[in-house]
Amino acid sequence: MWGFEQNGVYVGRLPFGLPVVVEPLPNTYSVSLAVWLLQGSRDERPDEVGLAHFLEHMFFKGTTHRSVQDIARLLDRIGGRVDAFTTREYVCFYARVLTEHTDSIVELFADLLLNPLFDPVELEKERMVIVEEIRGVDDDPAEFAFDRFAEALWPDHGLGRPIAGRAEQVLDFRRDQLIAFFERQNFPANMLVTAAGAVDPEALYRPLERYFAPLEGRSGQGAERQPPQARPFAQYWHRPGLEQAQVIIGGPGLSIRDPRRHAYALLLSILGGGMSSRLFMKVREERGLVYSIHASIVPYSDAGFWYVTAATMPNRLPELLRVIREELDRIREEPVQPEELYLVQEQSRVNLFMSWESASDRMFTRAKQFVYGEPFQSLEERVREVMAVTVEDTYAVAQQVFQPEALSCLILGDVPPAVIRDLPWPMELERREWPDG
Repeated sequence: MWGFEQNGVYVGRLPFGLPVVVEPLPNTYSVSLAVWLLQGSRDERPDEVGLAHFLEHMFFKGTTHRSVQDIARLLDRIGGRVDAFTTREYVCFYARVLTEHTDSIVELFADLLLNPLFDPVELEKERMVIVEEIRGVDDDPAEFAFDRFAEALWPDHGLGRPIAGRAEQVLDFRRDQLIAFFERQNFPANMLVTAAGAVDPEALYRPLERYFAPLEGRSGQGAERQPPQARPFAQYWHRPGLEQAQVIIGGPGLSIRDPRRHAYALLLSILGGGMSSRLFMKVREERGLVYSIHASIVPYSDAGFWYVTAATMPNRLPELLRVIREELDRIREEPVQPEELYLVQEQSRVNLFMSWESASDRMFTRAKQFVYGEPFQSLEERVREVMAVTVEDTYAVAQQVFQPEALSCLILGDVPPAVIRDLPWPMELERREWPDG
């Protein structure tokens, strides 16, 4: 079964084609295990936006062998943690349980993923649960602004659409649509099993082969992906009653596979990653314009974007935008200081060491390395890559990703028209009305 081993990570395939990645860890008592569907919300058709997330919910709503109550009782008996999440590029079902319950969680995941019932009554209840989830996101200024920023940056592309979809579309989904979407996803080459912790690769093989055997003979079409084309924009979303204005400034960045990704991540940390970052010091500590300000990256397999986000009173928006733009110009035009780079490298090194102690973190890391075609590096190799980044590396990335003509801006709030009109932004802001535009 095991095709190869690299740095203690075993990689192989079951006889019917299901790939498996396992990392045994000494001195642990639990196993972290996940089953992945390797297509996410970006792979939905325009009339399916939200179906991957809906499907994730429905997997826990009964199978041909278990009721919802049976599933809940088994999870309580096993203990540990069991959950799932949907991203734009994959769906994950994961658990952390004591080693003695490994077979039970493998059998449960196989039942959930291979034999979902899609009971019409449960489907209608879960439909409304998801609608409430969407409304909760729409009510949160930061989450609403983030989703609308991605949508405007990458219009008419799966990476720009909200993962949970729109409420009106979720309300219209039919049971046969969900079943058809499920059948398109459910084949071995579109799945992955990962495990880390107190697990014996050979012992794990047996329950995987037994319980996932119904996958034998199933085939399907893998994801056919095209990278999005970014479109610079400026939008003002009017939402009456908000005390603060939410701001996001950003632009296209690097993908998760880009060899410059470490320099890119470190650069954004220098800009706005922590309390000693440039933006935090300039915007909060020196001027008191915001409670918090943050810069981050959102990388995908073939694209990515970076963003800066903050919230302030409407009358302080002009100064906030001016300071953010000044800092973007400065980091693009002048190389960062060696001390700044070393500081964020040390932060990254410490985070790597701490996450390495977690079986769950190791399991998620190994899964992403497999999915994105990266080597299964040791901790020392990962740290070396981060510490090898130079000032020149970050300067080259800054000159590419912080180009003024590529910047986009989104503002959400109840801002006086005169303030919007006089904002220091080169592009006129298009006015939209919350929540539907």
